[in-house]
Amino acid sequence: MELCVSSWSLRDHVGREFPLADFGRVAKDRFGISAVELCQMHFVTYDFGFAFPAQETAFLDEIKTTTERDAVTIVNIPVDVGNLSQLDEQGRAFDLQVVKTWMAAAKHVGSQAVRVNTESVIARERSIKVPVSLSVAKESFEQLAQFAEEVDIQLLLENHGGLSSDPDNIIEVVEAVASEHFGLCADLGNFADDIRIEGLKKLVPYTKLVHAKTYDFDENGEIGEFDFGKCLRIFKNRGYDGPISVEFEGAGDQWNGVKQTIELIKKHWR
Repeated sequence: MELCVSSWSLRDHVGREFPLADFGRVAKDRFGISAVELCQMHFVTYDFGFAFPAQETAFLDEIKTTTERDAVTIVNIPVDVGNLSQLDEQGRAFDLQVVKTWMAAAKHVGSQAVRVNTESVIARERSIKVPVSLSVAKESFEQLAQFAEEVDIQLLLENHGGLSSDPDNIIEVVEAVASEHFGLCADLGNFADDIRIEGLKKLVPYTKLVHAKTYDFDENGEIGEFDFGKCLRIFKNRGYDGPISVEFEGAGDQWNGVKQTIELIKKHWR
């Protein structure tokens, strides 16, 4: 088991109290963990009072240089742009190109993997209905898997809403693409309660990264939203030995949330 820390866990601090390029050093100094996930949403500058995508070579070079200097591994870059399942061919072609640009950026900074979604996270958050198709999703991920092979990076699909809320849809996509450069990111918290356990069991054989999602903790150091230990042990008991990423999503102190999540993972992995 390899622990890593997602920049989402410190979302109120990264880019404000310290630059994204220093996130690995901060995770290493504060938590003793030298592997990180750098979220695409944090590849921004705030000089103009709004989030401006920063993919300039100098910016990417700085991240690559500092992570190498600090002996930090970038396990994954979660990318939350694009709708790869939409029926609008022109829109999908544009979004595919945008995602490929982010995949190239991830490779540039030395990330081992890049996670993309079946649909638009922004549209879902704003309750914007866009017609989608599972067959279109398969075509999109086939294209992206081929590009992942070309640039030599791991492409990941997460159970992250929309079509990917159904584990059978996820399995259908990953088996249709059937590429060694394409696998899954399994989030412990993202399936609905009634399918969570069985859904996670279905994902295990294809999982390359686990998102250990937590919320605010109770007096026993556990979370109340779902049975974290039972979900984590699904992967342990089936021999998973890949990275487990700390993804604290609570409303409380984020530094302490990361610390407690690390303790919770270690508690249930023994």
